[in-house]
Amino acid sequence: MFSNLIHRIESSVYSTSFLLVLILGAIISTPFIAFSIRLPDQIGRLNDYGNVLTMEDQGELRRKIDLLRDKQINLTVLISTRDPYMNPDIFASKIRAKWDLRAQRNENFLVFVREGDGWAVRTFFATNLLNLFSAADLKNYQDRLRSKAENGEIRTGTIYAVNAIYRKAFPPEKDTDEETEETDGIPLIYLLGGSIGGVLLVVLLVRWEAMRRCPECGSRLTITRSRTEFGEETIKNCPECGYRETS
Repeated sequence: MFSNLIHRIESSVYSTSFLLVLILGAIISTPFIAFSIRLPDQIGRLNDYGNVLTMEDQGELRRKIDLLRDKQINLTVLISTRDPYMNPDIFASKIRAKWDLRAQRNENFLVFVREGDGWAVRTFFATNLLNLFSAADLKNYQDRLRSKAENGEIRTGTIYAVNAIYRKAFPPEKDTDEETEETDGIPLIYLLGGSIGGVLLVVLLVRWEAMRRCPECGSRLTITRSRTEFGEETIKNCPECGYRETS
């Protein structure tokens, strides 16, 4: 009976020790698990961790992003080939929190992220950027971004994403009515002048050809020129009907 009691106490001690080891292991391993989920750092407004953009692309896009900032439209772009959460919504939300984009005013965020064998795109736009687009234009813009991502066209998708916003913020200047009329008038003058010149040329060619034809039978005349004591003489002969003309 005494031995059974000792056995039970030992079993209880072993169970308690094992439980303490599990708890301690979970506490120790938690920081390492959290540390293994490493998110990319922000290196600027344009973060190409996918290496899809050329140096020329990056220079041009950064220039346009800087110009957008002059209009209080702050745009940050991320291209990533790794999503530790395997969920683009969670990944984009975690990045926004880490980069402190949520708290900043007029911050707009666009992310292309690789998910398995494909890509996904997520956009977070502030009111000042959304106001640049009509409802239809915004839908078309986002549909095209999704299409680019689904097709793996990340380079052209990123370029389109920035350029479309830039064109909305900096629309091309329209010519005035006066400039338009002047521009439209120049080709019209050239057109009329060319038409008149063409008609005159045709008339001259027809007249010149008619002078080389026999008035009797219409055959081509042979023309010879000779000098006489009275000057130059032109003789036209028709080899078909014998018509002769001297001038």
